Amino acid sequence: MLTRQQRFDKMLLFGFINYAALAVGFLFMPLVLNVHLWRSDMGSQRKKDLVTYPLQDQVRLEVYWRDDEGGHGPASSLYVLEEEVFRFDCFGGDQGHYHFNLRQNRGQRWYYEESTVQENIDRSVFEMTKNLPFCLWTNHDSNVQSVKIDQEKLDWAADQMREKLLEFAGQLGF
Repeated sequence: MLTRQQRFDKMLLFGFINYAALAVGFLFMPLVLNVHLWRSDMGSQRKKDLVTYPLQDQVRLEVYWRDDEGGHGPASSLYVLEEEVFRFDCFGGDQGHYHFNLRQNRGQRWYYEESTVQENIDRSVFEMTKNLPFCLWTNHDSNVQSVKIDQEKLDWAADQMREKLLEFAGQLGF
């Protein structure tokens, strides 16, 4: 029969072991998160002829073209605090679409009306310049929500995006 002190010591020991296991689990959590981030960032390998336009601190626009299982054509991504808040896939026909708040919407696609690549590009510029505040406001991350984008810089970036996407479209034969 264990004494009261021995039972108490045993409880402390098991409590410590459980606590230690929990702590070790947290030590490995960054590894798991890094693996997830690496997998989700594998898409960066699909970005051909990537051009980056910094808008302001921790806000950037990437313009590129894709040719993979997701589609073929010009594309762009807008990042705020390293989170992809918009992706525009200007594939034309019935394949053109965009995404907003990719991580929280699990990559859900919002399709453009069937149209040309050039019309997809024009619609993408419209979505970015007119609907970015809503996109930021509905993001689950309060830090992203609090970012204010300078409209002049956004308009400049939209012009750069349109020009580069049209250039890619021409090179790709659209």
